[in-house]
Amino acid sequence: MYFDLTIDLTTAILLSVAFAALIYIALPYNLFVRRVARRRKACESIPAVSDDNPGWPAVSVIVYSQDEADALAALLPVILNQDYPAPLEVIVVNEGDSSDVRNTIEPMQLAYRNLYLTHTPDGARNLSRKKLALTLGIKAARYDVVVLTTVAAIINTDKWLKSMLSQMVANPDNQIVLGYAAPLPGDDRAHGCRRRIFNYAADSVAWLAPAANHHPYRGTELNLVYRKDLFFKNKGFSRSLNLHFGDDDIFISEIATPQNCTLELSRDSIVNFGSYDYSKTFSDIAMRYTFTESFIHRRPRAMMSSGAPALWILLGTAAAAIAIAPLNGAVIAAAAVIIAAALTTVILAWRGAMTALTLTPLRLTIPFFLLMRPFRSVGLIIRSRLSHQKKYTWN
Repeated sequence: MYFDLTIDLTTAILLSVAFAALIYIALPYNLFVRRVARRRKACESIPAVSDDNPGWPAVSVIVYSQDEADALAALLPVILNQDYPAPLEVIVVNEGDSSDVRNTIEPMQLAYRNLYLTHTPDGARNLSRKKLALTLGIKAARYDVVVLTTVAAIINTDKWLKSMLSQMVANPDNQIVLGYAAPLPGDDRAHGCRRRIFNYAADSVAWLAPAANHHPYRGTELNLVYRKDLFFKNKGFSRSLNLHFGDDDIFISEIATPQNCTLELSRDSIVNFGSYDYSKTFSDIAMRYTFTESFIHRRPRAMMSSGAPALWILLGTAAAAIAIAPLNGAVIAAAAVIIAAALTTVILAWRGAMTALTLTPLRLTIPFFLLMRPFRSVGLIIRSRLSHQKKYTWN
């Protein structure tokens, strides 16, 4: 046995393909992932807008509830006591009439005259009850800017509203502000938590990175701001009334443009959410967006979905080159350098994104979870089609 340093044509082609995949991963793909961290840094560095600025808009905060009286009792005081330099009202829209919700809110209304409660009629059928609830809340809002969230949101600071609205004050052309919601840090410790955290990070980067690059197509129901006139000019949710979901992705894709939408990722703007069963929560969220994304025509799909195939190609061609020339030191060294460079750049890019998104930053498991993304996507499509999750209003 001896080492041979000559490289035949087939091996050279395989190494060239692996190197091309490395260039793609290290430059366009990783730059795409890094947009989130850069946007977080940019939002943190924007000078604070003075409270005396006359541009602060009066806002109506619409809180969607499904009989979660205890969650409302915790959330509403945080919203009502926001340090916000303009008029503020809070409208709770509950799905159906609920004595528990009324008993929770009515005592609060004695102290907060800007707190209101409405509910959807119990007999509403063959329509999205959530979209009906949001429509009622938006129509009831007295102010031109509406902030949408749900009782699942956990707001950690009294600067939340100020952070979310500051970019509207700084630039009047911003009529939509997309916020972000993260799971409570370290709250999910059950089996598979690392995989779930990475998948949530990847799903988030898939829409946050395009939004940071002025190509918005969705938001999150937990943290969203837009002007009422955009809602009415679009005839509300009329184009997706036959779907239970779509209020924060299909609708946003209809009204958002590069000129009227911005992304806010400063620390104070980020809200959290918790769960008793993160496995089910993340699964439901993923299947929901897997279904509704087929109705979004302007969704930038290629870049986010290309990372895993590029990494598979790189690993496959590098391994094939080594298999063809197992005793060639030059081939082994070149393949090893390519693989190491790819894995290192992927880990660094995703760690930066996960840190920016206040998620537990992973390390060596990142490439493995990334390689599994295509299989997860296929599985989600199949599960979404076979699941009994209500998708259409006639279900």
